[in-house]
Amino acid sequence: MRWSRYRISWRAIITAVVCLFAFLQGFSTIVGPWAAYFYAPASSDGLNPKLLGMWNEKFQYPEPNGVASFEGTIEYFRNKTYRINGVLKSTVFAPSSSTSETTSYRFDGNGEWQATDDELEIKLLDVQIRVANKSPTNMAVVRGPSPSAEESAIERGLLLAKSQRYDIRSAKKDKVVLETGGLLADSFVIKMNRTKQMYMR
Repeated sequence: MRWSRYRISWRAIITAVVCLFAFLQGFSTIVGPWAAYFYAPASSDGLNPKLLGMWNEKFQYPEPNGVASFEGTIEYFRNKTYRINGVLKSTVFAPSSSTSETTSYRFDGNGEWQATDDELEIKLLDVQIRVANKSPTNMAVVRGPSPSAEESAIERGLLLAKSQRYDIRSAKKDKVVLETGGLLADSFVIKMNRTKQMYMR
């Protein structure tokens, strides 16, 4: 009688363990992709987990005779690749007057990234630029290359720039602040805000 009671207890324990194992296996499958967002391990091997995911970013910086700005999204993947797309605007001021011309480009690129807790480095490997809109002040004085030649020239220039380094000024769960040097021996700040979308790579 006592042995029968023990046998029933062991069966109950084994059944419970099997059910628990199945639950944990399913739980890890569901929660796994989210783990990096809640429990970010320390940076190692050039992978800063605080940067993983998709971010909105908006910034501007001075250029010779003008100013450039970008607004779009950048997505950092765990395999140390990234994708960036958005709208790049370039405003050029005429040196002898107050006229200006603003050109908007659709920007779609991808490349590689690596980061420590203090520094981010990205390398653009492929980019596609398309003229989206031009708004010159005076159409009669507009001169320049055709859109296709202009797009190709910008793409070549961006790829020749190779890598860019950024200082990580702060890295919180939903906001990251970067700072980098510009083309005119200046520096500018990039603020990134996390989106609700998830990466899956």
